Order: sequence, then C-alpha cells, then structure tokens
Amino acid sequence: MTPSTTFDASNRYDRQVRLWGEEGQASIGSTSVCVLGSDSLATETLKSLVLAGVQSFFIVDDARVEQADIGQNFFLHNNDIGRYRAEATLEKLTELNPSVSGSSSCQSPTALAQEDVEKLATFSVVVAVNQTEEIDSKFAEVLYGIRVPFVCMKSYGLIGTIRICIKEHTIANSHEENPRPDLRLDAPFEKLKEMINETNLEEMTVEQLRHTPYILLHFKALEVYRKQKNDPNAFPESTNDRKEIQKILQAFRRSTEDSGTKDSENFDEARTAVMRAFQKTSIGGSVKAIFASPQCQTSTQPFWLICEALRRFIQSNNGLLPLRGTLPDMTSDSSRYTRLATLFHEKALSDAKEVLRLTREVEKERGVGDVISDDVCYRFCKNADRIRIQSSDLLDYNRETKEIVGKIQEINVDDETRENKVDSATWMLLMRAVGRFKREKGRYPGTNGVPVSIDAQDLKKRVEALVRESLTNGQDITPVFHNVTDSAISEMCRFGAAELHVISSYVGGIASQEIIKLATNQYVPIDNTFVFDGHTQESSTFKL
Repeated sequence: MTPSTTFDASNRYDRQVRLWGEEGQASIGSTSVCVLGSDSLATETLKSLVLAGVQSFFIVDDARVEQADIGQNFFLHNNDIGRYRAEATLEKLTELNPSVSGSSSCQSPTALAQEDVEKLATFSVVVAVNQTEEIDSKFAEVLYGIRVPFVCMKSYGLIGTIRICIKEHTIANSHEENPRPDLRLDAPFEKLKEMINETNLEEMTVEQLRHTPYILLHFKALEVYRKQKNDPNAFPESTNDRKEIQKILQAFRRSTEDSGTKDSENFDEARTAVMRAFQKTSIGGSVKAIFASPQCQTSTQPFWLICEALRRFIQSNNGLLPLRGTLPDMTSDSSRYTRLATLFHEKALSDAKEVLRLTREVEKERGVGDVISDDVCYRFCKNADRIRIQSSDLLDYNRETKEIVGKIQEINVDDETRENKVDSATWMLLMRAVGRFKREKGRYPGTNGVPVSIDAQDLKKRVEALVRESLTNGQDITPVFHNVTDSAISEMCRFGAAELHVISSYVGGIASQEIIKLATNQYVPIDNTFVFDGHTQESSTFKL
C-alpha cells in the first residue's frame, strides 16, 4: 500500500477508526458480503456497508425493476424499469465508494444449487433480505454448518425484523461501556510495589502532595486500612469498608500555606474513584466460560489458540489476566504520572510476551504455524477481560414459532395497552402468518384489490392455525388470541406488502452495524432477534 493510499483511507474513515480502531477498520476493509435480494431494505443495508468501506459485496436476485420499486427505493429511477434490479442497484451502490468492488448474479436464490450455496463460505457474512422461509432455512442450514454468519432481514409495512444465525461467534473486544480501571490495588506487581514503597506522604511538601497521582494515594490509604484492621491482606469489599478508605484519604489532606483550604483536585479524584477502583481483581463469568469450553483445548482457530494460551498464563499468574496497561487521567506532576504509565505499559508488554510464548507452544502442539502476530497478541491481552462468545440455535421457523407463541402467552397487560401497543412477539407471529398466507394464496394479504376486512379473516385463520400447531394438544388458545388483537391483524393487511423506505433505512442501518460487528469480532451483536415497530418507534430484542 502506497503512502498516498494510506493517507486517503485514514482520512476517509477517520470517524470510524475512532470507533472500531485501526485493526477494526482493517477487518472491515477485508469483509465480503453476499446479499440475497435487492429491494429497498437490501439496498439500504448495502449502502451503509459500502460507505463503511467493506472490501466487496455480491447481490443475488432475479427480480426486474417495476413501477412499485421506484416509490420504495430511492436508488432506482424511472429509466431503470425493466432492468434487472440487482444490476441497477449495483450500479448506484458502487458510485458511493470507488474503493469497494461489487458484483451481481441475476438469478433467483432458489436456483442456487447446493454446491453454489457452499461457495458462500468464501464470504464473511451472508444476508437474506425479504426471502421466503424456505430460502432462509436452506441457506441457514448450510451456513450454520460451515460457521458463516447468516443474517435474515424482513421489512413489511411499519415492521422490520433482523435474525442473526451463527453457530459460534467470538468477540475479541466487547467494548464494555465505562470499564473499571485495571489498577491491581489488591495485587500490585513488583515494579509498582517499589514505587509505592518509595512514596512517603508525610515527607512531601503541600505542593508535592497535591500533585501525587490518586492511585498512589489509594495504595497508601490501603496500607493504613490494613494496619487498622491488623490484617496485612485486608481489602475493602463492602460500601462501608470503602467509606473508611475515603475517611483515611481525607485525613491525608493538608491545607495550603496561602489559602488554608484543602482544595486539592487529586484528593477529590481519589475520593470519587474509591467505589470503582477498590474492587478485587477477578475474572468474569463469561471469560471463565470461554476457558472452560472444549474448543479451548482442541480448536485450531486463532481465537481459541490464544484463549488456551491465556488460560495457561492465568494458571501461572496467581489467577490473574494480563495487565491492561492503561491508566485513567488523573491530576499529577508529569514525572510521577509518566513513571506510573511506563510501569503499567511495560508490565502489560511483559505479560503479552509471555502469552505470545505460550501461544507458540499451543500452535506447535496443534500443528499450526505462527498464526498469532505480536500486535494481535498485545491487543488481545489488553482486552482479555472483554472477550466474549455468542452462539445461537439453527434457524428453525417451526421451533421459533412455538417460542413466539409461548412469549405471547406470557403477556399480561390491560385491554387499553393491548390495543394501543402491540408486543414485538405478536408482530413476529403475524409476520409468520403473512408468510403462510403468501405461500397458500400466491399473494400477500391486502393486495390485488381484495378488501382488508376479507383478507383479515383469512389471515386470522392462519394465525389460529400457527397457534394450534405451536400448542400441545388440549391447550387453550384463548390466552394467545387475547393478545393478538383484530386491529393488529387488520394492520398487517392494510400494509399490503408495502416496503416503506423509512423503515428500510432504519432497519438497514442497524443491520449494517450488526454485520460489521460480526465481521470485526468487536462489540456484542444482537442475540439474536431484533424487532422494530414503526408505530411506536420502539425496538426490542430477544433470543429464539
């Protein structure tokens, strides 16, 4: 890559780099996406992915542009009518970002032979947009087996849904909001202990004391706390214990010679940080679950190789993860803060080097080459407490319909609320009923000039059939139908299979972010179902 190309990319995606990091943007730049369908929802999803800088995208669709598409898709114009929709949208999308390559196949997804479906393993993510349940199930089964993320999306009137199907998704950095600083107050490393022992608050001038980093104040307060408890290993674990630390910190403060006040910012910071900083260093349950997974002991995938190395590191490091190596901002003179930052950084590097050494051992044992680079190992260790794993069951519409009906049974709201606000599970059931209506009658409810009142009765019969199939023999369907109102059924007919661009734009934007999460292994994707209700502008997620 030439310097000019690097400069151009870093400027073009500057805001994204702040969110995903350079390694995340590099992952986006190597992402290839296959999209089944080219309607408004598909186009809006691809628009956001193209602007984000994915490497390539591939559209599969045999539909031709019709007059209805012009009103539903802002990317299409009157002169596109009669063209293959995949080609027309491809032409417009590639204009958005010249660094992204795109291609299309003007065949129906249903026409793809089994061997063609398996070729989809070359894509980072496969997306099915407004496809039939049969197509969704066919692709889901193949992609689930080869561990390629599969995203099902639908937009119908004012309702939009996203379903993520993946056997196993590893997350190298969950980007936990407002993470607790890794200061190791309960387990300082040797070089940090030396600096703590060198620190004598009583011998400092007032000015020196006012510029002492609060982490050192915390350690000194902990020393006093342990003396008071007559226990060299005592650690404040309750709120009352931490309030004692705050009192000790207050006692450390001294008035300035000039003002006679105790307005030291570092002590204010120390007091504020007590509740979060004085937490025992531990390994979270989600990380422990990863180490306990059989994959950790057998897999040759890079994520699992380094996780096994981390597990071995912990065994020889008193049960501690590698040090994160970063310090929060704090009031301090530059010399002591720089020294502290250097100590933490060097310790983090040392831990990462040991993890890398252990990774090489694991790679050798499992017969793979050196697949983990120094940089990858360092970043992984830095975020070791934020690694996660996600999994979901294979997409199965029959099983999921039963679960949806079960959720509807549990709804307990008053009649007024039920009429004014339809639960997301109810919309999901109605979407399934619409799919059955289309399969059995060859059209969507509310189309072909049929009155809504007539189609609403037909749709209600299919809702009832789905409910009866989902319940065991003898179960009363009344509690379910009590929560599936006639007005909601009529609303699905009133939609008339319309795809509103505003809904497609919103749901497509969310889907593109979820696809990037899957491609970059950063942040936590939806687990695993998302529903947007345009009537109330509310979103909800649940797992099926």
